[in-house]
Amino acid sequence: MKYFKQLILGIATVLLLFTLSACGSSSSDSTGATADSSLSGVVVDGYLDGAKVFLDCNNNLEQDYNEVTVDWTDENGNYSLSLPDNASQCAVVALGIANQTYEHFDNGTSEMLRNNLTMVSMDNDSYRVISPFTSLHWYYMNNDNMTFEEARNRVMQELGLPSGNAVFEDFVARARNNSSYRNMVQTSLRMGKYMGYYCSQDNSTDNMTVKMRNAFRYMHQNIGMDNFTDSDIQPGGMDERFPVRMGNMQQ
Repeated sequence: MKYFKQLILGIATVLLLFTLSACGSSSSDSTGATADSSLSGVVVDGYLDGAKVFLDCNNNLEQDYNEVTVDWTDENGNYSLSLPDNASQCAVVALGIANQTYEHFDNGTSEMLRNNLTMVSMDNDSYRVISPFTSLHWYYMNNDNMTFEEARNRVMQELGLPSGNAVFEDFVARARNNSSYRNMVQTSLRMGKYMGYYCSQDNSTDNMTVKMRNAFRYMHQNIGMDNFTDSDIQPGGMDERFPVRMGNMQQ
């Protein structure tokens, strides 16, 4: 009988230890849960203040009903988005809204956007700059079926950028201490003004993807890449300087 009691006690002890061990494992698993991933960055032409930023997972440059991840930029153009599962490869779109979004320049001046301005970035970094340069990169990938690297190199070569990485950098911040980036600031402003102007004049379609592609064609046809460094186009008073010469541009 004594041996039987000891056997029962031993079995009970083993079961108790097993139960405690299992509870400890469960507790460890719960505390080790990972946080949701996020994406942050800056919207820069000048720095856009009050621009709407959202994930675009079907690449149509519009916020669809199921694309609910959205933020609004602060006065420095910064934004932050929570990333749903499998969304890290989605494009990020910034919409500057006419008569609502402000554009802050590095010389301390600001102006309100006269026209809506849509820009997009396809970079896969967790810190993503959205600018006219990243938008041109998107255009070459989607309109000319270029690879990521081919589109990056074309933007760099056509616009004389300091490097391929410059396409995805905050060139306004870099220009403060690096003269190689200063031309990018003026180039970006002109690109943004032309894109915004075209989209405000084009009433032929409500398809944002088509409008963006047409806006890039308009930019090429009216000023050409070689003229982006002309000094006669400055921030402010831009609308009257743009001739409306759209032609048959729809796809």
